Amino acid sequence: MQNARRFAFTLIELLVVIAIIAILAAILFPVFAQAREKARAAGCLSNCKQMGTAVLMYAQDYDDAIVPWLRRANYSGEPRAQRLWTGLLQPYVKNGGTNPPSGVFACPSGNPESIKKGADAPDCYPGELDAYWPPLEVWSHYAITFQMAERAGSGTQQDPYYQYAGSLAYPPDMGGLTRYMPEVKRPAETVLIGDGITMVGGGYFVIVLGCESAYVHQDGANYVFLDGHAKRIARNSERYLSSTVENGQTVYYKTYYTFSME
Repeated sequence: MQNARRFAFTLIELLVVIAIIAILAAILFPVFAQAREKARAAGCLSNCKQMGTAVLMYAQDYDDAIVPWLRRANYSGEPRAQRLWTGLLQPYVKNGGTNPPSGVFACPSGNPESIKKGADAPDCYPGELDAYWPPLEVWSHYAITFQMAERAGSGTQQDPYYQYAGSLAYPPDMGGLTRYMPEVKRPAETVLIGDGITMVGGGYFVIVLGCESAYVHQDGANYVFLDGHAKRIARNSERYLSSTVENGQTVYYKTYYTFSME
């Protein structure tokens, strides 16, 4: 009876197989990472759509008022969590919580370092967050615009006009300002909420939204607009400009951050 022949891989063959596996891994892993990030971005967009619906429901209940980033305390010692914009939308979304964020207020790709990276980009506000970093508390992976009584900027392409549509539900004599939906010239192009951060840092409550969000989702971020819809804006959302004519001159404004111009 003859002995059965035994077969084995040579060293060269093993090295070739390992090399092929390494090449395939190098090709496929970035693809898998991109697919995973797209799924996370889709989950974030779903959160934003829920917040958009909540913003409209809030307006219906409060005579077309835009939900404020903060309202005055109704009684001494009322928790900030109930007065902050996330708490004001909670009765409508009924999902998640804050500090730390969960549910609808937690972005699947939420990473404070991506906000810092965006802030320090040359076309944003380098060093803006240094005094508040690192965050001591993170209340939401999303942020809301502040109230703004007058528009700022000079109307040039280098220094465009901007005016946020956010509200502060305090009495006017305390610096409060409540905006109302009918004031908004372009509700479908006016950002209210988006990928960003609502946090405590450096002893202050800090809400960051805008060019700082440029790197949240593959060089872009998701935003909620004042007509209730949500969408992704690529790269720096503050650098998209529109123009109009005032007093015979062409002036420029930040498309998504100027509610009072059209």
